[in-house]
Amino acid sequence: MDYFLVLIKEYRHPIVAAATLIVSLLLLLAVRPGNRGPGWIEDAALNAVGSIQRIIQSPIDNVQEFSTRITQWHMLDEENRKFKQELKLLRPLGTRVVELEMENHRLRQLLEMPLEPGLRSLAARVVGDTSTAFANALLLDTGRYHGARINATVLVPEGVVGRVVQTGTHTSLVLTLLDLNSRVPSFVQRTRAKGIIAGSNGQNLSLEYISKDADIRVGDQVLTSGIAGSFPKGLPIGLVKDVKAGDTGLFQRILVQPAVDFDRVEEVRLLIPGKQVSHSPPTKLPDVTRPP
Repeated sequence: MDYFLVLIKEYRHPIVAAATLIVSLLLLLAVRPGNRGPGWIEDAALNAVGSIQRIIQSPIDNVQEFSTRITQWHMLDEENRKFKQELKLLRPLGTRVVELEMENHRLRQLLEMPLEPGLRSLAARVVGDTSTAFANALLLDTGRYHGARINATVLVPEGVVGRVVQTGTHTSLVLTLLDLNSRVPSFVQRTRAKGIIAGSNGQNLSLEYISKDADIRVGDQVLTSGIAGSFPKGLPIGLVKDVKAGDTGLFQRILVQPAVDFDRVEEVRLLIPGKQVSHSPPTKLPDVTRPP
């Protein structure tokens, strides 16, 4: 079939010319002097010419239409390939933009947190997680040079992360609330019952030294009490998750769900007593004791 179409397309002009010549000869033979009306020979010849033209032209038109469609498909395929390349280049940029927007949102939340009088704020980024089965600690990119101090409160907009336990020149180590050695004076907001939040190197906290007669319910919010000055008062710690009778019968066993998702902590805020200070290196004064 393809060979036939190619043959017709290649020799269409000679074929049309031969068919026209044959029909013309038939018309000449059919025309007689004095005969003005078309006869059956003329009708047959004209119908033959029309049929031949349709037979020859139809495959040619189909081939041309098919060729046009092939060209359009090639153009669409080329455009699709270009669009895919552009999308491949833009996808990392879009991911970076989303990441910057999320970071900007977190930083705005940190900046909007209110401060108590006598406290100054210091922003820091988590650059390392030293948590193991026996300890839960974070490494910050802020140290003594920036104003960080031991026992500085570390928090995020959701609540308390922990406290600074060690400072270097440009880094600090934070002991999180989850650590087994962490102890935070706290109280239940609804009933004002006071206790100690303790870590267990797990994902939950325990509220200890709460009397068996204290009214504690699941969903109660636990805040820092500010006792002993280790943490400012009223910072969120978490919500009561479970309440059971204690082993000794004197205290309740209270499980607390932390307000902070420690696996997602990236930027933190340090609360440090004192006024905001400048971290620029001191200017060296001239020696006025030595004569010029």
